[in-house]
Amino acid sequence: MRRPDLALTVALLAIFAGMVVTASGYPAAARLLPLTIGIPALVLTAWELRGQWRVTPTAEPVASPAPPHHRSQGVAFLWFVAFVIAIVVGGFTIGGVAAVTIAQRFWLRESWRTSLIGGAVAFLVLFAGIDRGLGQPLFEGVVGAWVRAWLGI
Repeated sequence: MRRPDLALTVALLAIFAGMVVTASGYPAAARLLPLTIGIPALVLTAWELRGQWRVTPTAEPVASPAPPHHRSQGVAFLWFVAFVIAIVVGGFTIGGVAAVTIAQRFWLRESWRTSLIGGAVAFLVLFAGIDRGLGQPLFEGVVGAWVRAWLGI
């Protein structure tokens, strides 16, 4: 009996669990954002793992030498890595918004209109909601730190 490849889901589960455990040791003001992101992501990833595990195995072997499922998991993992790099380089506000817009347009093949709306919503949530609304400063990224240092801000 054949089960779906669980490697990506298990890797994401480990990343989010590590994020939650690490953030739990932070001071109260510093752990709000990692826990706000980490706990829902951990729950959703565990739910996805449960759903993948419960998939009824096929009785007949797949004729294709490389099932499309394996390729799509690899592509999803590369997009995840690209998201992380975008946030490290540009911070949550710039890198996160750019990553959401680009992923919607080129990975999910949404229209430019939908992609730009998704980017605008990401900006509203990150900048207006979390940074300004909750007063929780977000990671500004390596480039943002360089620009601030260069401008003397």
